[in-house]
Parts: sequence; C-alpha cells; structure tokens
Amino acid sequence: MRVIPLLLVRNFASALEDLAPLELAEEWDNVGLLVGRFRQEVNGVLLALDLTSEVIDEALKMQANLIITHHPPIFKPLKNLRLDQPRGRLWEKLIKNNLSVYTLHTNYDRSATGMNHYLAGLFGLTKPIPIEEGETYLKLVVFMPKGYEDVVMEALTAAGAGWIGNYSHCTFQTDGIGTFLPQEGTNPFLGKKGKLERAAEVRLETILPSRLQEKITRALLAIHPYEEVAYDLYPLAQNTGPTGLGRIGALPSELKWGEMVSRVKQVFSSPHLRSGGFKRNTVKKIAILGGSGGKYLVRAKALGAELMITADLGYHDYMLGKEIDLTLVDPGHQIMETKGLDQIRSYLEQSLTGAGFPLFVSKTQIDPIFSE
Repeated sequence: MRVIPLLLVRNFASALEDLAPLELAEEWDNVGLLVGRFRQEVNGVLLALDLTSEVIDEALKMQANLIITHHPPIFKPLKNLRLDQPRGRLWEKLIKNNLSVYTLHTNYDRSATGMNHYLAGLFGLTKPIPIEEGETYLKLVVFMPKGYEDVVMEALTAAGAGWIGNYSHCTFQTDGIGTFLPQEGTNPFLGKKGKLERAAEVRLETILPSRLQEKITRALLAIHPYEEVAYDLYPLAQNTGPTGLGRIGALPSELKWGEMVSRVKQVFSSPHLRSGGFKRNTVKKIAILGGSGGKYLVRAKALGAELMITADLGYHDYMLGKEIDLTLVDPGHQIMETKGLDQIRSYLEQSLTGAGFPLFVSKTQIDPIFSE
C-alpha cells in the first residue's frame, strides 16, 4: 500500500513559484494563493483553466481541496461578498468546503520553462526564444535615516523590488553619514533651517524589473520620511534569460501547409481552426503565443516568423497579417491554454508528489463561445 505524502498548500505554492516566479507576473495581474491558507493539508489537487461552480463541484467529487487555476478568479478588489449574487455563491461554496485556490497566470506565460516554452516543445521548435523582449532590470540606490531601513525595504519588496530568482527581500545596506543644509521654504524631517546637518543614514541597494519602475518609485516616495528623497536608478546589463511572452523558432523540417494544419490540429486536439493573413505553401519558422497574442504580430514578423499561432485574433489582425506576409492560425484561447495544465500536472508529479498522488486535470473546462 502506497503512503501518500503529507503536503501543505505552502509546498505546492513553493513548487509552482519555482516553475513560474511571482515577479514575472504583469503589474495588473493577480497571482499566488487567492483563497485559503498556506498551512492547510492538501488531500488532492484539481487543475483548471477557470474557477467556476462546475469546477468546484468536480473538486468536491474528486475530494481535492486545492484548486490550481490559470485565470485568476479575483482581478479587481471585491466590493462585497453578497452570497445571493452569482460570484458570492462561488466564494460561499469555496469557504464552506474549506477549499484553497492558487493561480499562476502571466508569470507562468512569461516563465523560461512555462506554458509558451512548453507549447514550443510540442512543435519541436529548435532554439526557441521569447517573442516579447527579455526582462530588463534597474538597480535602485536610496538613502534614509538610520532606523527606517526595514520599513523602506518592506515597501519596496511589496511593490516588486528585491527579487533575484525565487529569493525575495534581496538588498545590500551600508551605514554612513549624510549631510544637508535645509534652505528657506523647507520642512526638514531632521535638522533646522540654515544649519548644516550631519545625520546617521543607511544606503540601501536593490534590484527591480524596469516595467515596475513607476510602481516601485511611488511606493518609495510614499513611505520615505524625508521631504526630498535622495535615490538613484542604474541600468543593469544582465537580464533573466529566456523569459517573456511567446516563443519563436524553427521546425525540425519544412512542412507543406496542409501538413502544418494537421500538426496544429493534432497538438491541440482541435478539429477546427481559424486561419488567415498571408497565404503560403510551406512553413519553416513559426511563432506561438498562448492566449491573446494579436499585439505581437509585428514583433513576431520582425523576428522572422512565417506563421504565428495564437488566439483571440480579429478581422484587423488578419488584415495586418496579410499586409506583413505573416500567416495566422487561431486554435482558440481555451484550447491553447488548457494544454498548459498537462505540463503543470507533470511538473508537480515529478518535483513534488510522485505518481499516485491525487492530481486531476478538470474535465469540465467550459468554453463560453458556442460553435454551431
């Protein structure tokens, strides 16, 4: 008889954050543990694209008390928990049944080994690179009165600074003496107007993604005690490696168009596809981006793509594809991103649970778009 290991929600969160580090999520996104508690013992896991009432019922049937979703069930702050409203009934069902919900979304999309890397592997793309330009970083150096270093550090890390890999709160701090002379019209935190002040200060250095510069700067200015905050931002040469949305690479061998269509249908188990843009007879270099990728068509073409596979394409996207000689295939948003659930299940089995632990992929994935 196999003994199922004792695992907590925290163990699953830690493993998933190795696969999809939280700092890779877009600023507008909402990822991590959204419902429940880290110390809860996990009896079983259900993987789903979205959190719906049907998915919760399926989890209860499978006796799975942790639901891992790709799309966050909470995007905006909740204004109420009305249990007589559709979403309220969802939260009521979760809480009454002591279920936890963990989400990995754009951090999984952008991860070096996440969904888009996985999709590229399903097509056997050689040396795939992200379509989105790689993450760039800045070094932040800020000076503060001694005694405020922990307060400032917490505010910066909460805003997204101080992450190196899966280590948070990464800073370097040195003590020193700061000098300043408050002039007329100032309201100094330390010292007096017209008198040179020498203050015991701390120099704090940390790292931050360039895309979060504005958010982190706002957090710094909001918490810092000085009237005028002395800080510097320096560009860094290193980046995170192959992170970013989408992947582009070459097929092992050139395929005729009919063969390419068959390959896409096979990979996504989809009998129907939408295609358009530029008509071509053969395909060698392709770009792929799970979810909505219309904004990256020009970028994919600039990187040499002949075909781009993505979802949520509209009329003007197909017109653009025709203009720039880029062929487009849309298997569907749900179909593309559901493939990632297979990767997450396999990853958790290999890195955490082993075979036999109750890990399920939802069979009630609901496509809100009807095909007549």
